[in-house]
Amino acid sequence: MYLIVQAARFGDLIQTKRLILSVLTRGSVHLLVDAALAPLAKLLYPKTTVHTFHFHGVMNEETLSLNRQTLAGLRDIPFTQVYNCNYSGLTAAVCRLFEPALVIGNRPRSAFIERSPLLRRISRMTAHRKSSCCNIEDVWAHYVEDPVPPAAVNPVPRAGGRGIGVVVAGRENRRSLPPETICALLTIYANQADCRRIVLLGTQSEKKSAQAICRSLAPSLQKLVLDLTGKTDWPRLIEAVTDLDCVLSPDTGTMHLAAHLGVPVRAFFFSSASCHETGPYGAGHTVWQACPPCAPCLEAAPCPNNTLCIASLNDRFFLRAVALGDKAEPPKNVLCLTSDFDELGLVYRATAGTDPKADFRNAERAFLSSAILHKALRADTARLSREEDELLREIFAQDSDWMLPPDRYL
Repeated sequence: MYLIVQAARFGDLIQTKRLILSVLTRGSVHLLVDAALAPLAKLLYPKTTVHTFHFHGVMNEETLSLNRQTLAGLRDIPFTQVYNCNYSGLTAAVCRLFEPALVIGNRPRSAFIERSPLLRRISRMTAHRKSSCCNIEDVWAHYVEDPVPPAAVNPVPRAGGRGIGVVVAGRENRRSLPPETICALLTIYANQADCRRIVLLGTQSEKKSAQAICRSLAPSLQKLVLDLTGKTDWPRLIEAVTDLDCVLSPDTGTMHLAAHLGVPVRAFFFSSASCHETGPYGAGHTVWQACPPCAPCLEAAPCPNNTLCIASLNDRFFLRAVALGDKAEPPKNVLCLTSDFDELGLVYRATAGTDPKADFRNAERAFLSSAILHKALRADTARLSREEDELLREIFAQDSDWMLPPDRYL
């Protein structure tokens, strides 16, 4: 029996899929998720046992009591391995229920959280986010040796005939496109696809944005709109997205749900979002990535550039590039990328525009892929073949983790 701890958001739960499918090939899987996502987890992963924990929100006497009950139940299960996906003090505390050697990923130590060797190397790469090379779904999948092939994770994206889905907003303003930009993009895609149905998706708080989008559409498209903002619980959201022709979205959980269901995604990434880290999983999705010099940014910090990235996606030359495809180049600081697979997992390659970090990203990806395939980054101690030992020496030559802290040898 195996335990996977995933305490993060809607999209992160879906992006744990490759790890879950990989561990299911080894035995029964238990998932520990936040209480708000437990109903969704049961729908997405019916072959797993879902445990509920209150990771977020106000902790009162009732939630603490429920958490204690969950922990007591987990403590009595003889897990073979525990996979902790989150760099979090609370999930590390949960993992203290188990022997340290059983925990993979983010592991509790006496006074800190320790990343396992593979995760430590990837974390160092992603610290330079402009050249990030590894999708988070593949990072978690490689917690195990020989994960399921990336092409086996989600269905091949295909138009299902039920119209275009539009995710009205991201989780905050800086991750959301203005209604007028969404309207312009929707008009382009609807005309290209001879669309007969438009489904607006979002929460109740996004109802005004949905209404603004609808008002801005031509009358011929307005009558095609089905506004489901604020009307979808988890089962209804899955039903609404299933078999759509495509989904237009920023980096959102609903975007990942579409990829999970095999619906083609046309995504727009900007602000703190990078498709190389969290792009929709599957071969054949398209992402328009705004990449001004300041991106990707830290979403918790105020923007010093008046959201230049969003302005890039509201440029008339950008809309022209979307409409004309490969007949028009996107404006400066905008790339069009298409998803595909390699031996490591999901990869996004530019099909329009120039990615200045492409060569560096490809080199890092090749290095990481070689290291994983040779198991050189997987374990703290292992008996290695001569070839693997040589590769490990090469890794150490580029990695300072093995060195003593400077104040120890001065």
